[in-house]
Amino acid sequence: MKEEKREPLPLLQTGAGTIISSMAISGFILGYGTDYLVDTTPLFMLGFGLLGLIGGIMKAHKLMISTPGVSNIEESDKRSREE
Repeated sequence: MKEEKREPLPLLQTGAGTIISSMAISGFILGYGTDYLVDTTPLFMLGFGLLGLIGGIMKAHKLMISTPGVSNIEESDKRSREE
């Protein structure tokens, strides 16, 4: 029985950019609110924004790794180059 090649879903891959930007923006907003309550300079805004950016990159990386069919496509590309 021949294995079926499953293509990755394009909308799932474009969601990675949305995840990164939304987590970074939410980090900046939470940091701004914390700075407003504590009455400080943009210390918390920069810190939470950086944490949101790092978290967004980690979550997008996890999403891209778990995308169905990626490993099958890479393996078939390697086999076709070897032949």
